[in-house]
Amino acid sequence: MKKTYEIAGEVMGFFDAFKGSRPAINNESILIVRGRSRKVIPIDEFESKLNEIGEILGGKEVVDDSDKITDILKSGDKHIKAAEANAVDVDDHGFIRMKEELESMGLVVAYKVFELPSFDVVIAIWEDKNEIPPLYVEVTVSESEA
Repeated sequence: MKKTYEIAGEVMGFFDAFKGSRPAINNESILIVRGRSRKVIPIDEFESKLNEIGEILGGKEVVDDSDKITDILKSGDKHIKAAEANAVDVDDHGFIRMKEELESMGLVVAYKVFELPSFDVVIAIWEDKNEIPPLYVEVTVSESEA
């Protein structure tokens, strides 16, 4: 079975965002890693690249308007609170809000959620709408509660 850091490492390596990446949260149940890459991905390839890394990980995509997303977020929220005393509640519209805020700053955002045998993985990527580097990458690998 892969470990959280191996999964996150595969994602960061895939997007060439490993150098300089760092964990935002890291405990036994959840790992959130943020990084950036000098690589530029054409915006019309965001979806296919996210699908490609999902396949590499062996994940099953979770549809973003499903009840399963809410369950995954609640689970991740619990794991974050275990690591961070000052963490606030996460809600199931957090992805949408983050995306809207970044897009209002002239960025294009895409994300996907995947279920793996023991983990839930959320991958978000964003870059300038004019395809100017850097490409930002964030991956959350959370222990699955299902």
